[in-house]
Amino acid sequence: MKNWTKYITVLLTFAAAVAALSSCSKELAGAAPPTDIVYNGFREITRTDYDGYFEITRDDGVLLRVLEYNGSKEIERGERVYFKYNILPGNGDYVSSYSTPEQTVYDIRVLVFNDIHAVPIVRKSFLLEDDPHRSDSIGHDLIRVVTAAFSGNYINIGFEYFRYENGQPHMINLVWDDTRPATDSVYLELRHNAMGEVEGNGRYVVSDTGLASFRIADLVPEGEESIDIKLKSNMDRKDGVGEYIETEKYHTGTYTTGSTAKTYIVGGELYPPENHTAFVRN
Repeated sequence: MKNWTKYITVLLTFAAAVAALSSCSKELAGAAPPTDIVYNGFREITRTDYDGYFEITRDDGVLLRVLEYNGSKEIERGERVYFKYNILPGNGDYVSSYSTPEQTVYDIRVLVFNDIHAVPIVRKSFLLEDDPHRSDSIGHDLIRVVTAAFSGNYINIGFEYFRYENGQPHMINLVWDDTRPATDSVYLELRHNAMGEVEGNGRYVVSDTGLASFRIADLVPEGEESIDIKLKSNMDRKDGVGEYIETEKYHTGTYTTGSTAKTYIVGGELYPPENHTAFVRN
């Protein structure tokens, strides 16, 4: 193990107090009718209007009509978000009057949006093309997969990495090894570019966490309904809780198209870190 690890201070960890993906996370103090229950999870903004009205589609296909939101976030159609919300009474049975037999709709109050890093998956063949520096620009710095789950069209990954305290944004990407035979499993590697923020020259690094979401449905071959995934990273902890070790670590799972269930391949909860760390978009 590299000697810089003895200086690492773990500042942020994944806490068990935050609710599971797309589930009821907690009840507010006092009486708890449905409008007081806080839900959270991953969604995609699918409609925006000039008057500020917008709609969000859950990973399970349920449509959320945002009737109340007092935040300052700039809403962009097509953006993937992680947020907390209440379901409003609707028709009295907590289903919107816009619901149909084919489409469940809820009217909601958005409480808060959280930053989530969502970028396209990078093909390994692209990295190997003309520019020999492409792969290096994606980065080879240490990163550990803490939790990961398939949800809708995406794979969502909670990770741990090292940075300078009060440093600059890092670069996080997921690389698909499309140079392997089509009959093989789909190999994905989580990559990290620390932007030069590494131990040495009197500088120390600290542990931080992040959450990223990558669209995986497009990797399923035409005519197929599922793919076997091997997710690789380059760091782990000894016995799961001990010292950090640099190693090739794989997590495996099967992604199925059209599934509305959350399928975890490692860990059990997904949520953004409290510090809302931003990452560079390559």
